[in-house]
Amino acid sequence: MPGTNFKNIGIKYRPIKSELKSKRKVLEPERVIRWPFMKAIREGYKKSFFPKINPYVEAYQFRDNAWALFEESMDGAGDLWMYLIEGPEKIMIIDTGFGVGDLKGLILKLVSDPEKPIICVNTHNHYDHCYGNAQFDECYCSIPELHLMRQKNNAHVWDYLFNEKGEGIWTEFDKNDVIEFVPWEPIGVENGHIFDLGKGYLVECVYITGHTAGQCGYYDHVNRDIFIGDANSCGAPQYEGEPFAENYSVQAKRDQLRLFKPRFDEVNGVFPGHGMIDQPSKALNYLLDACEWVCEHPDWVEEKKTRKHPATGVESVIYTKYIQEGSTLRFNRDNVYYPDDKKDLVLGRDLKAEDYPD
Repeated sequence: MPGTNFKNIGIKYRPIKSELKSKRKVLEPERVIRWPFMKAIREGYKKSFFPKINPYVEAYQFRDNAWALFEESMDGAGDLWMYLIEGPEKIMIIDTGFGVGDLKGLILKLVSDPEKPIICVNTHNHYDHCYGNAQFDECYCSIPELHLMRQKNNAHVWDYLFNEKGEGIWTEFDKNDVIEFVPWEPIGVENGHIFDLGKGYLVECVYITGHTAGQCGYYDHVNRDIFIGDANSCGAPQYEGEPFAENYSVQAKRDQLRLFKPRFDEVNGVFPGHGMIDQPSKALNYLLDACEWVCEHPDWVEEKKTRKHPATGVESVIYTKYIQEGSTLRFNRDNVYYPDDKKDLVLGRDLKAEDYPD
């Protein structure tokens, strides 16, 4: 029924055996539809695990030249996936996790030629997707993401993970395994920007904002896989002075998905930043359908929950629309639509990296 609040439907704490060095102190709820997948892949699927190099990451090879890298959440907000593609001449790492453990060393162990240069790209600026950037000299993101990505380029990004005794608050791990901070250069790229991994192996940046102002995906033209980060969620602006606050909207996500829709059928696999991976291209249709529904019926959703922001203490009501086959679209009721006069910016038109210098 419209507006019904189904609290915690199908959610309980569901353990999965783990060889990782990280040990949970605060268990996270897992939806029943997602847990069997995660349990099957982590307990039964062949994986590469090199604890002497990086005891915090499991690697799953899902294509001849591509891996999904699993890391447990360090802050109670959800286990995550990073992705690795080896091209003919260059390597691409998509997202870098929490920056605990030697991610770069693991990458060089997995690929066939460790002499190839590594291109680092981020889907968005959140802690679990970019705090390993300090292992790389340059890291690419969308232009609207530059503002907050630059703020994450500092040595204190890990402070919130520990209590006054230096112990992990949510997850137990060795503080000495946090990587050394080295400043890195954030580089903004336009919607449709092409990365060439050599000999015409192309990977395209695809804007899918909403979760953050510059959330984007990366589309592998050869394997025809798209890596979408946290594209199935919409946020509300949390930082003053953000130049692209209008991008935190369901309508922005809908319109950008509409732009990519003519190519949905060519997609082979959809790989989000959390949960079930290697989904069929229908997952993009389901996400777009949910956005269309919310834009037409924003109050007709399955869940409405009051949540207090951990940093500001401000309470807001989070709406949740279920997405077919296992995911959800979360949004703030005040951020369903963007102003009409911002449409060109929202869609990435007229955006140039040189217009947003350091």
